[in-house]
Amino acid sequence: MKKLSSQQKRAKLRKRCDRLLQEVGRKTYDSCYVCGRPMSVLHHFITKGRSNRLRYDWDNLIPICNHCHSLHHSFGDSTIHALIQSKKGDKWVKDLILKKGEYVNISLKYYEDIISNLEKL
Repeated sequence: MKKLSSQQKRAKLRKRCDRLLQEVGRKTYDSCYVCGRPMSVLHHFITKGRSNRLRYDWDNLIPICNHCHSLHHSFGDSTIHALIQSKKGDKWVKDLILKKGEYVNISLKYYEDIISNLEKL
């Protein structure tokens, strides 16, 4: 059997963290923050690609239904984020932007710690 590289191990753990995060989100929240329909997914207000620091930060995660998530991502509906921002407030956005710039050492231990913390929830 071929041995996984460190990068492959991190990718595998990241996928497990992402899946576990969504599972915990569905157990934690009932309804969409935007429209009130049943919650389907935790949406990253600041995208995963823009900040490793905020990928697993609960302040950045918004419970949202598939309909609103599709409107935002597939159709570019900017009203989804505008509504979230108006509900959460400008201070919340400013705090996220500050956190976004914080350095995170993405290592195997980092992902193992995330998994451990999520499993406790």
